[in-house]
Amino acid sequence: MWKWIGSGGTALVASLVCGTALAQATPPKPKSFESSAGVKLLAGGNVWSTPGDVQPPGYDGLGFSDSGGGFGWGGAAYYEARFVGHLGLEVDLGYDSSVLQREVTYNATVKVQEKVTMSGLRTGLLFKGILPTPFGRLWLGLGPELSTGSSVSAKNEITRNKQYVSNPDQVEGLISAKSKSSTLLTLAFGMAIHLGESLEIPVDLRAAKNLSQESDWNDRVKVDAVTGEYEVTAQSSWDFRLATGLGYRF
Repeated sequence: MWKWIGSGGTALVASLVCGTALAQATPPKPKSFESSAGVKLLAGGNVWSTPGDVQPPGYDGLGFSDSGGGFGWGGAAYYEARFVGHLGLEVDLGYDSSVLQREVTYNATVKVQEKVTMSGLRTGLLFKGILPTPFGRLWLGLGPELSTGSSVSAKNEITRNKQYVSNPDQVEGLISAKSKSSTLLTLAFGMAIHLGESLEIPVDLRAAKNLSQESDWNDRVKVDAVTGEYEVTAQSSWDFRLATGLGYRF
C-alpha cells in the first residue's frame, strides 16, 4: 500500500538519509589516548667507521685501523603510548648481539680476519609523530638508546695461506676486547598494521649513531708496542636494524 508523505516528511527523510551517509563517510575521531604493547625481533648490520689519527700514517695492519662491519640481531619488548592520534612515545627493553669484523691482507697472500663480538641489554625511548591510515598507522621517531655491551669476546683467524705464517697461534691470539656501554641517537620510521580489533604487526627500520665512541684510533684500540697485543673497545659506530613482531592494542 502506498502512502503519501508531505513536504515536511520528505525533508525529514532526506535529512536522515544524508545524515546517515555523512556518518558513514566520516572516519571516527581519534581517541585522546591509546596504547600498544608487544614483542619484536630485530636484525641488521653494524659499522665500525675508519678511526682518525692512525699511527704511523697509512698503517692498515692488525688493530681495526680501518673500517669494518658485521651482522647484528636481537629481540625486544615494547610499549607505545599515543596521544590525540598523532603523538607517541615508545619504550623498548631488549637484548642485542653484534659482530664487528675486518679482513687484513699481508703480502697479497695471507689473510687475517679480526672479529669482535658484543652482546647485552638495550633500552630505548622514541618520540614519535604518527599518521593514522586505513590499514593502521605510519610514524617517524627520534630518541636515545642505551646499550650495555656487557659480554664481549675477540679473536683473529688466519683465513688464507696459514702455512706461510711462522707463528699462527701468536697472531691469532694478539687481539682482546673491552666492554663499554654506549649511548646512541636513533632515527626510525615504520608502520603498524592492524589485525582485527586488537592485534597489530609492527614493522620499523632504525639507524643509530653511537655518541659514546671515540674518534681516534689510540682511544678505540690500545696496542702494546712490545708484544704487539692489542685491546679493542667493543662499540659500533653505527648500527641498522629492521624489526617486526606482534603487538596488542588497548
